[in-house]
Amino acid sequence: MPGPLRLLLHCLLPALLAGLCTTVAAAAPERQFRHTAWSVERGAPADIWALAQDRDGFLWLGTGNGLYRFDGVGFVRRLPAAGDTLTTRNITALHSSGDGSLWMGFFYGGTAVLRGDTLQRYGSAEGFPDGMVLALAQTRDGRLWAASRGGLVRFDGQRWQTVGREMNYPGKRADALLLDRDGRLWVATDEALVFLDAAGTQFEHSGIAVGKDAALAQAPDGRIWLSDGLYGTRPLPASAAEPPPPPPPRTRFGQAKRLLFDRQGRLWGSDANRGGIYRVADPARIADGQSLRSDDVDSFFGTKDGLTSDIAVPLLQDAEGSVWAGTNLGLNSFHVNNVTSPAEFQAMADLSFSLAGGNGEVWIANNGRLAQVTRDGVQEVLRGLPPIVGALYDGAGQLWLEEPDGLLRYHDGRLDKVALPPATTTDDIRALAGDGHGGLWAAFSRHGIHRWSEGRWTALQAVAELQGRTPTALASDAAGGLWLGHARDALARIDSGGQRLYGKADGLAVGLVSVIDASSAQVLVGGEAGLARLHGQRFQSLHLDDADLLSGISGIVRRDNGDLWLNTINGVVRVDAAEAERAFADPAYRAHYRLFDFRDGLRGVARQASITGTAAVDAAGRLWFVTNQGAAWIAPDAIASNQLPPQVLIESVVAGGVRHAARTALQLPAGSTNLRIAYTATSLAAPERVQFRYRLDGVDEQWQDAGNRREGFYTNLDPGHYRFRVIAANEDGLWNEQGASLDFQIAPRFYQRGWFYALCALFALAAALRFYFWRLHLAAEKIRQRFADRLGERERIARDLHDTLLQGIQGLLLRLQSLAAGLAPDDPRRRQLDQAVDQARVMLVEGRDKIVALRAGDTDNESFAAAVRSLGASIAAAQADPAHFDVSVSGNEQPICPPVCEELLALVREGLRNAFVHAQAERIAVLVAYEAHTLRVRIQDDGRGIAEEILRQRRRDGHWGLVGMHERAERLGGTLSIRNRQEGGSEIVLTVPRQIVFGEGGRKPLP
Repeated sequence: MPGPLRLLLHCLLPALLAGLCTTVAAAAPERQFRHTAWSVERGAPADIWALAQDRDGFLWLGTGNGLYRFDGVGFVRRLPAAGDTLTTRNITALHSSGDGSLWMGFFYGGTAVLRGDTLQRYGSAEGFPDGMVLALAQTRDGRLWAASRGGLVRFDGQRWQTVGREMNYPGKRADALLLDRDGRLWVATDEALVFLDAAGTQFEHSGIAVGKDAALAQAPDGRIWLSDGLYGTRPLPASAAEPPPPPPPRTRFGQAKRLLFDRQGRLWGSDANRGGIYRVADPARIADGQSLRSDDVDSFFGTKDGLTSDIAVPLLQDAEGSVWAGTNLGLNSFHVNNVTSPAEFQAMADLSFSLAGGNGEVWIANNGRLAQVTRDGVQEVLRGLPPIVGALYDGAGQLWLEEPDGLLRYHDGRLDKVALPPATTTDDIRALAGDGHGGLWAAFSRHGIHRWSEGRWTALQAVAELQGRTPTALASDAAGGLWLGHARDALARIDSGGQRLYGKADGLAVGLVSVIDASSAQVLVGGEAGLARLHGQRFQSLHLDDADLLSGISGIVRRDNGDLWLNTINGVVRVDAAEAERAFADPAYRAHYRLFDFRDGLRGVARQASITGTAAVDAAGRLWFVTNQGAAWIAPDAIASNQLPPQVLIESVVAGGVRHAARTALQLPAGSTNLRIAYTATSLAAPERVQFRYRLDGVDEQWQDAGNRREGFYTNLDPGHYRFRVIAANEDGLWNEQGASLDFQIAPRFYQRGWFYALCALFALAAALRFYFWRLHLAAEKIRQRFADRLGERERIARDLHDTLLQGIQGLLLRLQSLAAGLAPDDPRRRQLDQAVDQARVMLVEGRDKIVALRAGDTDNESFAAAVRSLGASIAAAQADPAHFDVSVSGNEQPICPPVCEELLALVREGLRNAFVHAQAERIAVLVAYEAHTLRVRIQDDGRGIAEEILRQRRRDGHWGLVGMHERAERLGGTLSIRNRQEGGSEIVLTVPRQIVFGEGGRKPLP
């Protein structure tokens, strides 16, 4: 600052002090409202003349173009089901009944009721008079009433009846209806206000004159409010027994098309004269019969304030507390903000803004002014100050202000200028902190740390490891220590006893340190990348579900109950004490939190690169935060929370590009492998914050987090039955755990049906059998060929023996006979030669028999069973005490290929020999079974059985009979099983395919 200006400031300080303690606000400002507008450009319908909320939480809009449903996100035009049509689309009145039905009244008269998908119309034929329907109401007995230009009518369940003199009703029309909390029905005619008691049968006159186009509402204190074109808007006596007040002076100010009292007692009106919406914060102060004046209205909201149009009519407060207003160009909602941003503390272009706090003191510097926040409001202390870029309250009664040319110190009602250390400027100041004893710590870029005390600056010896690095945050603790935060996760503490350096190795992971809270032994450190807490000698980090939410932390408030409030680049974050403690202690845990941002009324985000913290708590317990758009406060103990869980509805399923309405037992066509399932929830207060989870039973093992997305997607689904479930939570994390579910069936394509699978199975079985029999035929051919080769080899040997050995023996025999004939009859040599000839002749006969046996099997003339019987008999004959032997046959006997028969007999011979010799049996039985596809031979005995070890190894040490039996069975292409019978003894079962046993010509039974 140039020298003359500096001198001027010193001269002006007394003048500044003379303007101390000007009251800005005598009381805490009223909570603000968040306005949200859905214009026709955003998809809202035009000409909204009526509003109603059903029991599921949906908002219904009666418009000049029909009926619409709103879930907080999108508008859906509700068309009647096929075959149902509205007489007219111009809806002017709505009423939602407790049974779920929705009644509507029309501009040209008549009503209709929508029950589910069924629409029932009532017109002149059902007794309803012509004329615009203005209001619908239902009394405690369930009877429905309608106010219309054609008169007052009531519904008896079948027809409408016009009310007249028979019930002492004086009017020819009815403009407004009101059912008060005592069950009394109020009706405003075109001339008077009348009422019908809950148990009454006759209307009574209130004695109050009424103008046309009246509106009625009841206040929380019980008073009935009336608005008309004669006397404006005014309260009537709380009791109908009280005498009516005298008519007020005629005025049209404040006349409302509709009146509404919200649950906090505020009065809302849609202004009939100026247009827009007006609100009276405390209507209880208005005396009975006194009309509203302009100074009674606390706020007015019109097109210039964001209302979709100044032509507003219907007003409604929903179950969650939001106030809704319909206009001819869209829909509007007003919801109480949890964050209040006082208008006097909103930043303007090129103006500095700072906050200082501590020990319940909160100071705000803005636009050349300094103000102090008290329990009663905000008091302006100084004005005409230079731009203040930073402020610090040191807790010792001193307020430090950074202005472009240095520092100002405000204490004991005085404002003093404090010179900076030599060679430094305010541009060099990076952080400030009080020392707890009336002094000041200041961090300067390129000049290190300095302490101001008793009018002097003293440089502080820098930490060796941080030499040359400028601190980005300062804080002093109760023990007299100074905490210094730096970039790249570096933190130091300095006191008279030495210094301690913390870094990543100590668990610190916040990036550049921007704020330090050293008010507790568990020091909190906030930075550009997170929040950490000192626990012992190590830091613990706090993690949330949204990893990026704790970014740009520049302000920390730790409440007495342990709750943490953090001013971040994303908004203000609250973490409850228990959640914070658990998250600090468990690195894997993600703490639950509440974010306050623009949707709660917060303007801007946390101010960054501040030389002090940007959050403080005042004496009333309100939390103040500095943003890049000004200052705002939150009353932490008066936060409006939504205790109404959202109702969940599944709306449709899109399969193959075709939309199917969600209904019970939904059947989807074949090929519906990819689905898009649309669902919604009726949380109107903050629909963009509604969170969804869904799962498809049989597909999803866990709930799928969908965020605020209102569609679920599935691909590659198989045919079958499915159940889709979805649950939702409101903006305060209250879940509707029951949610909604939809059962649906996906039909299979023809190739996914059971009969097709059965056909394929039969085809596969047929192919497998064909392949099996083909392989069996090949095996049989190979075996037959092997046996044919063996037979051919035997025949060749037989021919060779016949042509060589037998012929040679025959010649030798003739030669011997010739020699014998040449000897004398009594010659001993002749007798020897005759004996030799006889012996040779016997050998020749045996040799010829053997050759015959080689050329053809010995079973050609007998059945296989007979051969087995002969074989058994021969073995039994060799035994001293043979067992009883029996052979039985089942099926039709057929001739067996000779080579196969020999192999079979060889195998059976070994089995019978074992039974006769080793089994010590009393009975041995053989069954020869000629079956459809096999020959089965079973040998059973009642002997002592076979050792299990022998069965397992298939052999007895030193014996090879069992091994040979298995080998023969394998060569035959059959199976052999040997086991011990449960009743005693053993059993041998040989099974051979018939193609192998009987050959090509073996299918004819034996004669």
